[in-house]
Amino acid sequence: MKMVSLFYELLSVLGALAFFLFGMKLMSESLQKIAGFRMRQYLSAITANRWKGLLTGFAITGILQSSSAVTVLVVGFVNAGLITILDSISLVMGANIGTTVTAWLITFFGYSFNIRVIILPLIAFVIPLYFSNNSKRKSLAEFVLGFAILFIGLQFLRDILPDIHRETGIVNFLSTKAENNFLSLLLATLIGAGITLIIQSSTATITLTMVLLSEGMVSFEIAAAMIIGENIGTTATANIAAIVANRDAKRIALIHSIFNLTGALLIIPVFNYVLLFIEELKLLILQLSNNDEMLAAPLKVSLFHSLFNISNTLILIWFIKPLQKLSYVILPLKPKEENSKTLNLQENFVTPVSELSLIQLAKEISRMAEISQKMFDLIPRLLMEKNQEEYQLLNNRIKEMEQEVDQQEQSLMNYLARLTESKLSTESSKLVNGSMIIVNNIESISDICYKLARIIELKNSQKAWFSQAQRDRLHLMFELVKESMSQMKINLDRPQKPDLTIAQQIEIQLNDLRVEYIESHLADLKAGAYPFNSGNFYQQIIVYCEKIGDHAFTVSETLNRNN
Repeated sequence: MKMVSLFYELLSVLGALAFFLFGMKLMSESLQKIAGFRMRQYLSAITANRWKGLLTGFAITGILQSSSAVTVLVVGFVNAGLITILDSISLVMGANIGTTVTAWLITFFGYSFNIRVIILPLIAFVIPLYFSNNSKRKSLAEFVLGFAILFIGLQFLRDILPDIHRETGIVNFLSTKAENNFLSLLLATLIGAGITLIIQSSTATITLTMVLLSEGMVSFEIAAAMIIGENIGTTATANIAAIVANRDAKRIALIHSIFNLTGALLIIPVFNYVLLFIEELKLLILQLSNNDEMLAAPLKVSLFHSLFNISNTLILIWFIKPLQKLSYVILPLKPKEENSKTLNLQENFVTPVSELSLIQLAKEISRMAEISQKMFDLIPRLLMEKNQEEYQLLNNRIKEMEQEVDQQEQSLMNYLARLTESKLSTESSKLVNGSMIIVNNIESISDICYKLARIIELKNSQKAWFSQAQRDRLHLMFELVKESMSQMKINLDRPQKPDLTIAQQIEIQLNDLRVEYIESHLADLKAGAYPFNSGNFYQQIIVYCEKIGDHAFTVSETLNRNN
């Protein structure tokens, strides 16, 4: 019977935490829809200024209400080469401070103010908006519903935990340990890290700590130790995301862990003094808030959490470069590491990052376009190359690049397919649909480049030759195609809506040249200016070059339509 009761109590706590996490997830997703586009623009323009990075990490985490989401994003951005390790360290530090915002919201709304008075009226007010066809209104309704569910979960926790018997497992352990026993504090730290690791949310664990302290189940010393552990445990999400990422992404995840572990070590010598300072600060704040004793426990947790993260950041922000160097010592460079960047956009229940992942997605598409551009640059060289060894090297390189583009296309299309199943904003949905068209067209360009290489190979095997007039015409065609692809790449890298004027002019020129060259080609064939097999290869190259121009223009046109 006791085992059944214990099992029921455990499920009840887990159910309350699930409510809390679901509310936080809903809030995070809806805020990404409301502000995702502007946040993407801001993050994509970030500089190496450590203070700007710190404020950005703080602001984005405060808005998304999840440091895990931001750190996973940072790992993804480093993985894609969007930002450097040096840029990303201050972002992670800012995210650590930003995560304290949620604790303060819970302190003042969950304890000081009786939020239950307004939750049901709020839900009644926003439910009509939830069924609106306007995506912004629906996202606003989702945010309010998430806010309500989060605090309902908190209320469930506050109602359930006092009923749990003190002799129950972990509660018994935490409540009976001596306050100044180092081993007890260390075990409490490990428990905080372990719980955070399991549920992948430091906010939920800190909320649980608040409730335990409020109900007198643990001392402030134990609660503070748990908070330190929660800070360490939250680094697990980024490290999990970095498992299949490149070495740079692994390094930033490692730096995140080192940063929080260092903070834990730095506070050990002054731990008791910090707790005394928090007690004095709490008394001062309570005097200003009419001695609301119900606020005391969560206030102490929030104060300690904020002081710990802010102090740690202000100390270690001056050691960003040494942290970077340390990551290279632990994870040294490997041969060809610079080419190991692969798409690794991570999502899970607690860290929905679909909206902001579109930055990394754009970067990957641009890299795919760059490879296709380089492929075509090799075609004129392949056509003119007489040295058999050099020719074979060029031919093999084109094959390798075509395979690389195919792999990128498969990764991108798989991820885009997953994104279409996510709840995206209207603007982001348009970007995803447009990205599918763009990826298909870039992959088609690489396929055509490969076909051109095969045509040249067949031409050489048949010992067909081109006249000087044919070579001159192809040279002009090649140059126009290069211009078309260059304009496509410029438009892909441009954050704002592209101007199609230049792209349209090049497209018209290519179409006119194709018509002109085919007509003159047919006349030359009739006049016997060159053999039929030579003319056949020549015509195929002209047609394929014009098709590349079509695909390049379609990319620019899609960008114009969807931005």
